Amino acid sequence: MYSRESPLRTNPGNRHGYSLLELTLVVLILGIMAAAVIPSFFSSRPAQLDLAAEIQAEAMRYARAEAMRRGEPMGFRQQNGQKRMRVFNLDTGTAPWTVIYDVYHPVSKKLWDIRLDKHPFAAADSVSTVKDFRGTCNKPSNIYFDSNGIARCADPETVPVERYEVTLTLGSESRIVSLDGFSGKVTIQ
Repeated sequence: MYSRESPLRTNPGNRHGYSLLELTLVVLILGIMAAAVIPSFFSSRPAQLDLAAEIQAEAMRYARAEAMRRGEPMGFRQQNGQKRMRVFNLDTGTAPWTVIYDVYHPVSKKLWDIRLDKHPFAAADSVSTVKDFRGTCNKPSNIYFDSNGIARCADPETVPVERYEVTLTLGSESRIVSLDGFSGKVTIQ
């Protein structure tokens, strides 16, 4: 005969579900597993260094592209030993030319001022530069591109860049951002 009672009600000792103790143990085990996995996922040091190198290269490429697009000199400043790179315009009406830090990033709309020591995802323990010019450069930290995309010293503005390299180091890893002065090509090694 057909019974209207639920199968759960027929046997009170046959309960379904988990006790608070069982749920607590499962959450505890998942928490331990997450604590082991998440730090290695988020603190990938080579990825932080790769991002730092890409940000540096992006600033150089942007300055070159804008100088060629606008037909006006535009450059970047990377001082040896500093974890900071800025993109600038040049006031060519002064002698020597005056560097003006008024370039805004096209996406973030903030001044193009990269600070690796304050960046949330990119990192470098040290930043060093190697600069070779085809003449004497009075301010080797200020590099600009002319309307043809050729890299030059900002003072005096007629001295071309032969080679410019930024080496970023994080722990035992390093990346080199290279700028070929004549072609303007920026590569990361």
